[in-house]
Amino acid sequence: MTITVKMRGTCGELAQGFYRGEPILITCPIEKFSTATVSDEFAGFEGLGSKSRAMLCKVLKFLGAAEFKFGVRLTSELPRGKGMASSSADMAAVAQAVALSLGRELSPARIGKLCAEVEPTDGIFYSGVVAMNPLTGQFVKAIRAREAFQIAVFDYGGEVDTLKLNRRSDFQIPALGDAVDFELAKKSALANQSILPKRGLIELMNFAETLGAVGVNVAHSGTVAGIFFRADDLLAEDKAAAVLKKFDFLKLLTLTRLI
Repeated sequence: MTITVKMRGTCGELAQGFYRGEPILITCPIEKFSTATVSDEFAGFEGLGSKSRAMLCKVLKFLGAAEFKFGVRLTSELPRGKGMASSSADMAAVAQAVALSLGRELSPARIGKLCAEVEPTDGIFYSGVVAMNPLTGQFVKAIRAREAFQIAVFDYGGEVDTLKLNRRSDFQIPALGDAVDFELAKKSALANQSILPKRGLIELMNFAETLGAVGVNVAHSGTVAGIFFRADDLLAEDKAAAVLKKFDFLKLLTLTRLI
């Protein structure tokens, strides 16, 4: 028996703050994944950090499993400490893979609750772009993305203690619309400058606009910023290179898509 579960990561958040008194995060899921494999063909735990191991124990307890005889292997395309939901993706992938190996399947809401018991979480276990409560893992609202926007993910360098910063945003989200709102993403990113400033962010936003980008977002508790291009923009790679030429302190991590 071998079971493999892939869980996507993010390019930061499309917005983060408070809506009607509740902490809210709007997800920005991308085509980069953490992958958990549970199998009886190998033993032990490979690649699991402390959070993923804690999640494994939580799932076994929740399912009432007295023992677990399988091996677990975890790999990831997501760098740590960048605000790309690496921990959430790791924990969610492990949780579902372990549950499936025991003949059960966890709902996204249950995965969210379990993840939030370990640390504030990103809602990558829900389908599509969503608004959710990062402190409880609860779903709030689905957000429609009219196309699979291309995202150039840029890194400012270093690492951030995401657990420490996840609780600090006081940005008030005025409304939760039905579609991805890049103006809201811009306002949220600029509001976060007082918490975790990103060098030259306004200049980056202005330059992205001249390139025909449709929006810019940031990791509110991380080191990345994303520039969004239309799905059919054939020059997105060249435009990302132009950003690097003008802002030589940035590093391009990947050109991916909103999924």
